[in-house]
Amino acid sequence: YGGDFGPDTVPSDGNFCNNGLVDPNRGVKPHLLEVKKVYQHIAFDAVDLKKGSISIKNKYAFLNLSAFNLVWEVLGDGKVVDSGNLGNIDLAGGEAKQFTIDYSVKPESGVEYFLNIKANLKEDWSLVKAGWTMAEEQFELPIFKPTIFKNTAVDLPEINLVDNDEYIVVSAKGFSISFDKTKGAISNFKKGDTEMLTSGPVPNFWRAPIDNDFGHDLHKRAKVWRKAGENRQVSNVSVKELRKDAAQIIFDFDIVDEEQVKIATYKSTYTVYGTGDIVVNNDFKITSDEELPEIIRMGMNMIMPRNFDQMTWLGRGPQESYWDRKTGAFVGLYNGSVADQYWAYLRPQENGNKTDVRWMTITDETGNGFLFSGMPLLEVSAHHNIMEDFESLERTDGRQIPGVAVVNRHTTDVKPRDLTSVNIDYKQMGVGGDNSWGALTHEEYRLTEKAYSYSFRMKAISSDDDPSKLAKMKF
Repeated sequence: YGGDFGPDTVPSDGNFCNNGLVDPNRGVKPHLLEVKKVYQHIAFDAVDLKKGSISIKNKYAFLNLSAFNLVWEVLGDGKVVDSGNLGNIDLAGGEAKQFTIDYSVKPESGVEYFLNIKANLKEDWSLVKAGWTMAEEQFELPIFKPTIFKNTAVDLPEINLVDNDEYIVVSAKGFSISFDKTKGAISNFKKGDTEMLTSGPVPNFWRAPIDNDFGHDLHKRAKVWRKAGENRQVSNVSVKELRKDAAQIIFDFDIVDEEQVKIATYKSTYTVYGTGDIVVNNDFKITSDEELPEIIRMGMNMIMPRNFDQMTWLGRGPQESYWDRKTGAFVGLYNGSVADQYWAYLRPQENGNKTDVRWMTITDETGNGFLFSGMPLLEVSAHHNIMEDFESLERTDGRQIPGVAVVNRHTTDVKPRDLTSVNIDYKQMGVGGDNSWGALTHEEYRLTEKAYSYSFRMKAISSDDDPSKLAKMKF
């Protein structure tokens, strides 16, 4: 790590001395999986997916595709429902040909189906062993069958609504939710006697700067958004009992800059049902006449007790993915510990994001926890750290910059906390990387609009619940 050795007068390229596609111990970084996907030498293209027709092109110069087993599987909501292989394919370098995959699926209501294809080596090839996947692709199949919902409102449990000067409490059989009027957030969520939240979802517009962010001074240019969510000001609170089984709580916020000048408005609408489901609608709008920098993240952050340490999600994975770095992460059903979602970049920074998430659960080992459902999609992450643990406010990567003290931060500076931090986002800006010394993230992967709206649903669940089915429910 440049700057950790030698006199402080010796020029250094900082953490870039060991910041490649693999870790110094040759561990595979998420970046490398994306590079593998982008650089693969077999191209798969859709022709008519309803009929299973695809085109395969051999982009090798001399290797015939007969060297590979081409296998496929169809997944419904992340679970394999059909599989097979294309047999021996004789396709010389540079040639392309259409093939038909004879898949059989009886569509179920509300289930998404994806076709995954892999080209696996038949025999050892130098250092690469037989069975290794050299190329793969995923296609969403056009066989979606909409879910038909019945009006079950009459069957929902009745709620009890209490509204005083400081708090709003909504309760029904098995749960109780308290809202703090001063903070404009959930202050307490109990399922039975179990406390589910330490602090409720609050607006979040920032991420721990990545190396590429420093390259174009994003940490300085967009600093107005760093504390914007934390410094929100409640401008209005309204409470309404919609029916005997549902209530609506609306918080209006003024988003202010570092001088406490209003720059935007933010509205969070919580619709609480007698089942314990909460639909959260967020509406953001810039009101400032001044030109503001791009928003880093449009989302919400919440803190849960540490024992909620298991994560399952239907979305892209298993590795982290970002808006502009996700083609190598296929949509599937994944699970693991919250601790495993942390990627230890050598200089601590943003990590562990998941894109195109349909739903996610954060639970304890017994299956008790929260289900978060996108309406329709989310970006999510979870850590046993808060964002500031990964954050550097200035370049702290060993480089010599006039007037800036050299301070190195390392993986050993990131120590797990006694909490689980959960991000439920619409999106965060892409990671860029055309270069790391000034190039901006591409325009299509930046949050530059004046207004954003997004929604999600959260529900306390137990081991008896089926998240996939619950995620399809509507009210």
